Amino acid sequence: MINKILNTFGARSLSAVINFMIAIVISQYLGPEGKGEQGIILATIAFVLVFSNLVGGATLVYLIPRYKPSLLILPSYLWSLGVSVIAFVLLWLFDIVEHEYILHICLLSVLNSFTNIHSTMLIGREKIKASNLISLMQPLIVISSLLISFMVLKDESVTAYIKALYFAFGGSLLVSIIYMFKTFGMISLYPIPAYFKVVNELFRLGFMNQMAHITQMMSFRLSYYFLELYHGDASVGIYSNGIQIMESIWLISKSISLVQYARIANTDDRKYSQELSVKLLKASFFISLLCIIPLLLLPESFYLFLFGKGFSGVKEVIWILAPGVLIYNISLILGHYFSGTGQYHVNTI
Repeated sequence: MINKILNTFGARSLSAVINFMIAIVISQYLGPEGKGEQGIILATIAFVLVFSNLVGGATLVYLIPRYKPSLLILPSYLWSLGVSVIAFVLLWLFDIVEHEYILHICLLSVLNSFTNIHSTMLIGREKIKASNLISLMQPLIVISSLLISFMVLKDESVTAYIKALYFAFGGSLLVSIIYMFKTFGMISLYPIPAYFKVVNELFRLGFMNQMAHITQMMSFRLSYYFLELYHGDASVGIYSNGIQIMESIWLISKSISLVQYARIANTDDRKYSQELSVKLLKASFFISLLCIIPLLLLPESFYLFLFGKGFSGVKEVIWILAPGVLIYNISLILGHYFSGTGQYHVNTI
């Protein structure tokens, strides 16, 4: 288990570093306004995905040992497609984002949702390394594509970022399909009545688990849209950089909780699950605290050097977010304990 945690932490650490590089590159080339537009696009994709995960989300880890994979994957696909279609209509009607981005957001959401379904099913079989590789591919492809667009093709636009997302999400989807075939073989189709029970479980558990994630997403990202509405894209750019720096701290708890969740979901020993979760919670809290302190001590000039002169205020965002980020590390470990034991309603409460 320790090896899986270290592998996950290593992959997520590298992913966080690359994502931070992406933030720096976009900030330097597109400025606060361009970074703000990128933040809105990414936040909107995240909102679509959080509703897609009502079916086909993290509950697949719990259900994989209990149902045939073929019964789980088709309903998850269909739900993701349906959510993206509904998202397209809502985004178009309510002018939440610029119309030129809506189709791209919905298509990218489908690609990423399918990849997440595959990755989660692999975690359900404790194929942690495969899942980590799939996750790591996305930022690697994005940063490579951006550097080519900005430095070689001289295409310094938000469109270049959208193209990079297509390459990244499409590439990781193809790799995830290969791993799915190796792990589960060919997907079989069953008569429609055979899906009724599993669809009921997907909705029941998915709703209880994902409602907690939806409320979290509202608190994490809804502020982007209010900032854009009242203060413009530049404010979103500054705020999103502060958010990204602080959320990188969560990779510690997320790495630990991913392995914790897979382990607990595959055991019926409740006492072992509780003792394991307490140990992991303590380790996660203290490691996260050690990582937060240097971020608070760095001067504002350091962040201006990284992102550019237009990003004054990033350090203030970091100070404001620090207490909540630290407390959320505890919530992640506890939440994955309840998810791993099938008590999804606790996370919703």
